[in-house]
Amino acid sequence: MKRFVRRFARSRSGVLGVAILVVVVAVAALAPVLFPGSPFRRVDRPFSPPFGRQLLGTDVLGRDVAAGIAHGARTSLTIGMLATSAAVLVGTAIGGLAGYYGGRIDDLLMRTTEFFQTIPTFLFSILLVAILAPSVWSIVFAIAVVNWPTVARLVRGSSWPCAGGNSCRRASVSA
Repeated sequence: MKRFVRRFARSRSGVLGVAILVVVVAVAALAPVLFPGSPFRRVDRPFSPPFGRQLLGTDVLGRDVAAGIAHGARTSLTIGMLATSAAVLVGTAIGGLAGYYGGRIDDLLMRTTEFFQTIPTFLFSILLVAILAPSVWSIVFAIAVVNWPTVARLVRGSSWPCAGGNSCRRASVSA
């Protein structure tokens, strides 16, 4: 771990990326403190310039643009974290089962995974959200549904050789 941290610290782009991520997460977490009230309320005349009474000015309806970005970041990060967690959970379970048991179970689970991978993800996500009625939860569900197959294939590919492949048998014989 120490070696990874040292190598990562030498990467300027990696450190810059982490710094930007920390700033975005901090602004999102502090949005209610930095911009109290609703981001949808009118605060000034439409199209007021940046660096006046509002940090980034106002939009066509007179709403604070910075408040909208900060509160929107909260929603976006929440959706991203929930959808990623769900996709990893489902993908790990399906890929692990397929890799561990192999045979017909592997075939069934991997053919199901491949079916989901053949569907255009963007269109499928939009279709799912439209059918389920647009909400945060339908968006999380749609993103998770189109992303679990990738995780399942990675987990299956990683677990399959150890469950029934020769590499683990060779390792145990040579030990």
